[in-house]
Amino acid sequence: MNKVYNDNVGQMRGIDNMNKITITDIAKKCGVSIKTVSRVVNNSPNVSDITREKVLAAMKEDSYQVNLFARGLKGSKTNIILVLVDRHREEHLSIWHNIMLKYMFQYAKEKSLKIVISPSNSEKYLEDETDGFYLISSGIADGVILLENVHNDARVEYLNKENIPYVVFGEPEDNNIYSVSLDNYDVGFKGGRYLVEKNYKDIAFLIGELKFLSTQLRMKGFEDAVKGHNVKYHIYHGVDTIEKAYQQALLIIESSSVDTFFVSGDERAIGVYKAINEKKRRIPEDIAVLGIDNIPLGQYLYPSISTVEQDFKKLAYECINKLFLLLNFQDTEIIPVKTLITANIIEREST
Repeated sequence: MNKVYNDNVGQMRGIDNMNKITITDIAKKCGVSIKTVSRVVNNSPNVSDITREKVLAAMKEDSYQVNLFARGLKGSKTNIILVLVDRHREEHLSIWHNIMLKYMFQYAKEKSLKIVISPSNSEKYLEDETDGFYLISSGIADGVILLENVHNDARVEYLNKENIPYVVFGEPEDNNIYSVSLDNYDVGFKGGRYLVEKNYKDIAFLIGELKFLSTQLRMKGFEDAVKGHNVKYHIYHGVDTIEKAYQQALLIIESSSVDTFFVSGDERAIGVYKAINEKKRRIPEDIAVLGIDNIPLGQYLYPSISTVEQDFKKLAYECINKLFLLLNFQDTEIIPVKTLITANIIEREST
């Protein structure tokens, strides 16, 4: 007879009500304490391998399942964290997101945290029942990582009001918000300075939506870097997909004497490569290309793309670790509020 167990991480109940099983039964069966069984359920490192295997075997034998929803309703920790990504008009995940999430999964596992990913609209999250933010209000998740920092994000106000631990990926206007970010001004500045030093004279900077503070900071850094130099430039914002980058690059090549594309995102630069090739121009002899991110794919483009690197591993670790500390320590004053990570130029064949 299969039975389902739940403790305070969920109710323990048998399919057969006449033979109701409790966490105490599992503990007695294995000759361990109730607390030890709970540690195994929560994947705590403070359990020996032999004991863990014994408890897991007993759970498997009786079809143990954890009722996380019941756990959330009881106000206990679920060890679930919610990672919210912007909907991007239903173009949710890019290669950048996939790389960040890969490392977040790795570091969350080391902290015994489970990740739930959901698209979320910072402006309409209360109107949309499919928005992952509902998992917070229902108590399913313990904390949140807002993976993209939006100007005047209403979700931040809710999180503050409800005293829910959260970390913003990005550079929020409020210096009291716990955040982790690439130094986006530094990204724009270093990219612009590098192109000036390479003696490029007509630069098209393709960048994403203005609602993201990272976009605004990259633009500011770039403009400060090229200002005062004999450089013609134009910034095209709202270019947030490969297709848009391709179409915009076609128009720019047809109507100007551009000699360089600076593209906010190596993935979007793929569209720029296609446009340059279709217009029978050569990279970098006729038009150079500088990207941002240093995604692994960039090394395999032809020619390989020069880029402004960001340290995905370090950024992901800082996000997970900071939220972990906020979830587990009362003295938040010891936790750095703002973590900024600088960028580096990686020169390859496209410049």
